[in-house]
Amino acid sequence: MQPTHTRLDAATDEALLEVKDVKTHFFTDEGIVKAVEGVNLSLKRGQTLCVVGESGCGKSVTARSILRIVPPPGEIVSGEILFRQRDGSAIDLAKLNPKGREIREIRGGEISMIFQEPMSSLSPVHTIGSQIMEAILLHLPVTKQEARKRAVSMLDLVGIPRPSETLDAYSFELSGGMRQRAMIAIALACEPQLLIADEPTTALDVTTQANILDLIADLQQQSGMSVLFITHDLGVVAEIADEVIVMYLGRDVESGDVDAIFHDPKHPYTRALLQSIPRYDSRDNKRLYSIKGTVPHPFDRPTGCPFHPRCDDFIPEQCNRVDPQRIFLSGDHSVRCLLYPTAASHSPDEELAT
Repeated sequence: MQPTHTRLDAATDEALLEVKDVKTHFFTDEGIVKAVEGVNLSLKRGQTLCVVGESGCGKSVTARSILRIVPPPGEIVSGEILFRQRDGSAIDLAKLNPKGREIREIRGGEISMIFQEPMSSLSPVHTIGSQIMEAILLHLPVTKQEARKRAVSMLDLVGIPRPSETLDAYSFELSGGMRQRAMIAIALACEPQLLIADEPTTALDVTTQANILDLIADLQQQSGMSVLFITHDLGVVAEIADEVIVMYLGRDVESGDVDAIFHDPKHPYTRALLQSIPRYDSRDNKRLYSIKGTVPHPFDRPTGCPFHPRCDDFIPEQCNRVDPQRIFLSGDHSVRCLLYPTAASHSPDEELAT
């Protein structure tokens, strides 16, 4: 498949990344697993976009689709992933060969990713320094001595003590917080335009989590990079986000700026997530709200609105039959819900009749 260079929409000239109706499916022996089923997002330069939702909603697969590292038998079946390169041209990453030269130059160079679990992402048989230097030597025209010097400076930048000594350490010799910092050093070694952070504070204590978030914010301010931050922690979202995408079962069910999402949520799923947050001012005898049921498996998607089996605002004979379209309520605030009539699309019966 040949790469397609194009131009971003005139209305979104400031956007560094645009994902348009991307669908990523896994073709298994049992059938087709629709892990991502029509995601849309736009990320501007220097901004932080948070993607939130429960486990199994397709957040990580969306991130891997952007970098074209979806493991087989998964593949992008439709949609566009438009990314503006350093030279100003826009390229559709969805059209690139996942193993081709162009995507390998972008991956790690212009777009980097911090994975969810550093212990499984870092090599246990190579030193931290060799893994940072590998990225530097691959993307920058430097010598090994210059790459080592840059690797030391990167470890120092992310706050690792005695960086010149840690450079020769292995991942299992570091604590969880230090491994996460080493992952950030690898991701930022080539000064990417976009950093994708897939739940980088998972399994870390609260103090280390706060330090990691402050570190990413400081580095973002210094370099002006954009951050796509994947998390299920709405407290983190409130602290760092400029824009928010709420995902459910492979779709963006609501998106908008952080103030709109927190103070004027429209989708029942977004409201349910916010109600599930523990509050200091709640009464001791009041039970914490929980969303009924669980996220269905993508292989067994409900008909109509995918959230309707768990929704407190379920409308009989509508939500279970009609698949709501994405509509914009005001500005960039969008939602997919039949509570807003213009979101209605054709029901399966209507499609058969036509």
